[in-house]
Amino acid sequence: MKIETPDKEVLNKAKMAEFNRVATTCPAKHWVKSLGKQTLAYEAEHYPRARARQQAALESFNGAVGAFAADLMYHYGNDEAEGFMYRPLDREELSHTLVSARNFEKLAQYWGDLGWLEMTGHIKATDDWEGQKIPGYSRARRYRATVSFVEQAQAYQITPDTVTAHFEINGNQVDLVQFRETNKTAHGQRRGGKRVRLKGPAADYQLQTMRRLNRAMQAHTYSLKEPPILRRLFNCVERDGFDFDLGGRFYCSSSDDWMEMPKEERKHITIDGEATTEIDVSASHLFILYAIHGERLDYASDPYNVAEYPRDVVKQIIVTMIGAGKPPQRWPKGFAKKYKQQHGHLPNKDYKLKDVREAVLQKHPLLKKLKTGKLDWANLQFEEAECFLAAMLSLHEAKSIPSLPVHDSLIVRQADVNIAKEFLEKAYKARLGFAPKVTISTP
Repeated sequence: MKIETPDKEVLNKAKMAEFNRVATTCPAKHWVKSLGKQTLAYEAEHYPRARARQQAALESFNGAVGAFAADLMYHYGNDEAEGFMYRPLDREELSHTLVSARNFEKLAQYWGDLGWLEMTGHIKATDDWEGQKIPGYSRARRYRATVSFVEQAQAYQITPDTVTAHFEINGNQVDLVQFRETNKTAHGQRRGGKRVRLKGPAADYQLQTMRRLNRAMQAHTYSLKEPPILRRLFNCVERDGFDFDLGGRFYCSSSDDWMEMPKEERKHITIDGEATTEIDVSASHLFILYAIHGERLDYASDPYNVAEYPRDVVKQIIVTMIGAGKPPQRWPKGFAKKYKQQHGHLPNKDYKLKDVREAVLQKHPLLKKLKTGKLDWANLQFEEAECFLAAMLSLHEAKSIPSLPVHDSLIVRQADVNIAKEFLEKAYKARLGFAPKVTISTP
């Protein structure tokens, strides 16, 4: 059932359907079976097939019914997006889920006809590929369960709040290690990099390492909707000499993404029933840039304290330099927009970009060593991820201490703060030759 496109701001709050859940409780299995029967009956009446599906195809179709239904119910609880979710019709991406492109198209059509699903037209919306936010846009429909669909689920005691208790993530459908090419720009819009399949001993090693980390994490309890699952994303695989050493950041694959929570909200997470604290590596990427050139970043003064310029302005310029592998020639759009919202005008009214850039390079001349595609965010992010991986595994296996990563910080139990800080510092020093400044957030 196609509907008039709602407000774009609402639709941009929608999150991507992962299509990786399977029914695990009796009520959920009965509901999925009922949906499947109704769907196949509708197909037989209105779109009769020349040949019946073979057993494997039928199982795939029923699996798609369950995964699609679970996501519709889960995202129906996203009030900010008014219950909408999205999923681009990308055949390669969908081949890694429980819902193939063919089944996706059929279910969207049939369920729309049955009055179970609403969909918008194709609109531009922020990409969110496998947990990696891409600052660009792609065209994707929005989908939402109808009241009648929700009522069917409720008849089986399934609601948006209880979906994760009835449908668990299928571990076989979670790609714990993913590989992508560099993000592309086309027609002025940035898109997520093309996904690439890599096989061989090196890829297998990365997969086994992530399985090892996830097993250790799931030996503990968390005040999240379901046990946390981490995946690792390597980037820029098309670069010459790629050796599983670019990107490599960790992302959340489970429904309750603590990485996207505001910091104040993360403070309320408990692990094994205990209160937690976040420890953070100060200026991690800048520290790593110094370290790989045999120098230690001077923390005697704030690394982002440059001349008379505000800290947020300096930090943004440094982040942009690292991201692009070169000094910016214009103010980053996102930063300029935010600055205008806060100050009523663009940053160029207060500061000359050239002057800020030169002041930053004067304080941190090593930033001149950056080079797009040779030494940039992807290299530094990998080094950071390796340090965090080493620290997390050591904490788990040597001390049975769990943690939740948030890129350049770790959430740990308050009782474990000091030892976690020590292990993180040691991991950096072992890999890079220097220990960074690790700060402890106040509870």
